[in-house]
Amino acid sequence: MVTPLVSIITPSYNQCLFLEQTILSVFNQSYNNIEYIVIDGGSTDKSVDILHKYTDRLAYWVSEPDRGQAHAVNKGLSAAKGEILGWINSDDILLPTTVQRAVEVFEQEPDVDVVYGRVDRIDETGRILPTPVLPKDQVTFDSSNAFGECVVNQAGAFWRRSVMEKAGMLNEDLQYSMDGEFWIRLLLAGANFKRLQETVAQFRLSSNSKTVGQTALMAEEGVGVLSRFLAEPEIGEKLGLRSQEVQRQGRIGMAMISMQAFYGYLKKKEYQKAFTWLIRAHKYYPFVLFNTKWLKLGTARLKRNL
Repeated sequence: MVTPLVSIITPSYNQCLFLEQTILSVFNQSYNNIEYIVIDGGSTDKSVDILHKYTDRLAYWVSEPDRGQAHAVNKGLSAAKGEILGWINSDDILLPTTVQRAVEVFEQEPDVDVVYGRVDRIDETGRILPTPVLPKDQVTFDSSNAFGECVVNQAGAFWRRSVMEKAGMLNEDLQYSMDGEFWIRLLLAGANFKRLQETVAQFRLSSNSKTVGQTALMAEEGVGVLSRFLAEPEIGEKLGLRSQEVQRQGRIGMAMISMQAFYGYLKKKEYQKAFTWLIRAHKYYPFVLFNTKWLKLGTARLKRNL
């Protein structure tokens, strides 16, 4: 039986505390035909020592300055030879059967172009944190939610090279929203997404992660990305949506991102900016405040602090 080559890229910079765990999670996959590439941004910690340790098992690695995470991933994608592609950040972990499961879907369902699943959240020590099932975990990414909250978890997601060749690689101008922007472009290129019910990866929440420490900046960039898509004259036609539906999705999406910015500035105790984003969210879509996501996230945060 011929098994397709799967290329996995890990971008990294000064992540020696977690890098080896990430590497081993790829090497310990139940699926064997994997090409693993690590693109290090010129780390000054002990990351390079770890990469030297696994030189004979890595298909390719390099340690040199780059222009950020998206550029690093693109460097890996440019070197990759696999027909199935994915990336895992250097502080996250793939569960052992994730690649095998993704390949099974691609083999059994030739119309599927992207496979993704649930993620568990872990802390710096690897302890699993309370992870509620959010509304986004119960829907599949398609034209019906193209401009709402990003529902595709990047960790553990895989896609066919053929659809990336239509859509292009990551947008290197982005520092935070490169994955969400990429999924939308894949959708516009005709990609079909498949959501797995099971957990496929562990997503680390640490003090240095963008998700934890730079929530507000992520949200502000996300607003810009969504605005540019919504401004495209033929965006509805490309997705088979009427203009009213595009506008409705856009309002909800902007509201959800604005709530993320509100939360980010609240964490930073910049209350005036937080209040401004809260008002903006309400103006976009008043019912956003009643989304069950906020109650579930708040409950999970309380459990983490107990």
